[in-house]
Amino acid sequence: MDHFVDSIESQKYICRRFDMLTSHITIRFLFFYANSGGAEDFMPGRQLEEGFYRILALCPWFAGVIKQTRGGGMEVIVDKGNLNMPDYRESQSLVPFSKIQSSGFNRATWPDDLVPVGLAAYPDETTRMIKLLHIHVVRLKDNSGVAISVNFNHGVADATTAITFLNRWADETRALVTGVPVAEATFCFGADIIKRHLPSERAPLSEVSCKVLSAKSRVADFIMWLSPNRRGLLMNYLINSASPRGHLFRISRAKIDGLRDQVLEHLPHGTRLSTNDIISAVAHRVHEQAVARKQQGWLAKLTDRKNRLAGEHCTLVVANFRGHLGMTELNYMGNPVFGEFVLTPMHQAHLPITPKTISVVAAQIRSLVSAITLPRIGQNIDVFDSGEKYAADFFAVAMNHKLVTATSNIASTKMYAADFGHGVQAFSTVHPEFSMGLFSILQSPPPSKDILVNFCDAALVMDGFLKNEFWSDFSELVY
Repeated sequence: MDHFVDSIESQKYICRRFDMLTSHITIRFLFFYANSGGAEDFMPGRQLEEGFYRILALCPWFAGVIKQTRGGGMEVIVDKGNLNMPDYRESQSLVPFSKIQSSGFNRATWPDDLVPVGLAAYPDETTRMIKLLHIHVVRLKDNSGVAISVNFNHGVADATTAITFLNRWADETRALVTGVPVAEATFCFGADIIKRHLPSERAPLSEVSCKVLSAKSRVADFIMWLSPNRRGLLMNYLINSASPRGHLFRISRAKIDGLRDQVLEHLPHGTRLSTNDIISAVAHRVHEQAVARKQQGWLAKLTDRKNRLAGEHCTLVVANFRGHLGMTELNYMGNPVFGEFVLTPMHQAHLPITPKTISVVAAQIRSLVSAITLPRIGQNIDVFDSGEKYAADFFAVAMNHKLVTATSNIASTKMYAADFGHGVQAFSTVHPEFSMGLFSILQSPPPSKDILVNFCDAALVMDGFLKNEFWSDFSELVY
């Protein structure tokens, strides 16, 4: 750690307003490694920790403090004399790897303290600062394997950032273990990098995006007015009050391909639908049906009337625009994401879920995603950073619609490439309670071509979701 402190300089990074909007969320990943060869020096702790500080020296951004600016934007301040050091810890568990593996990596078998932080990012009790990174390395019983919990503040990292960080950490550690130097790498941070890659042209956002992003809410304005620390504490309370529950599902490649063929029968000849289109459309339909079927209490009914919520279901389809802007090889650490919105009348939740009704949503998603261009990405960034005409935060969006669903596809990230010197992961996943109302689309362990989908919502909604006939037939519950 001393080497890390000596190697960095104080720095202030200007971020996007969008980053402030996500800074109350913690993105939580878990990676399980098997010591299948029975190596005595399996992923040695000293090298793991030294490797971590080597990658941290390349990414001092994660030892900074987030600060909200007057316009609702965000800065990350790295002060060498007052660093906000990540929480790095290692512990020993009495749980053997074989027990976790034989259960299909069911969360019930994980060590109790494997994930040290909750879904909401709130201040550290000692420093009173929101830490941007938490790492927990857990050695499983009898040196049978290692579980690693990697947890980032979403204001400074997305899923691609988390996987990129883990893979470079593995490279640094493997170099220490094997003595073979790792190739040099650089990482970049802050909104200036994105803006340098934007075109000069701008294209209008979709009509639906303009409508959604112009939503207003005094409650949302108040939440965003709070300091990051107070907002984090409030969100921690609200999320825990909702009793969030998450589950991981497996969808076979055959089921996805078969449904795609059936959906395409109801669309014009030559229409192309991706796996993301299909799963996002199914998620939209099943989520709304689960909500429509759940029993509403008197408080929920009263709140609906009081806020005059629109009778619409809003689905956000998240797209990573690193590739669009030519930033794939830059190792950019942050949130370069773009979202398109789909709106449907909530009363459609009562329609049966069939290939025909799925096709209506899937066609909208495909049309919007296909229309993502560099000028439109530029306009989207301008909109969020302006804080003026179209700048609704996610709280306002949630309060102006009956239901909000989000889908994020991270199946293309290198989730099975982090070799610390003894092989890659046996299993990689997000924490089941990853983000409320979010469907995370993940890669299955190779060589499988199946897709894993993690979904989290309030307990009542989750119960209805699990009982949905279409979803049960479409997927297999992992845990």
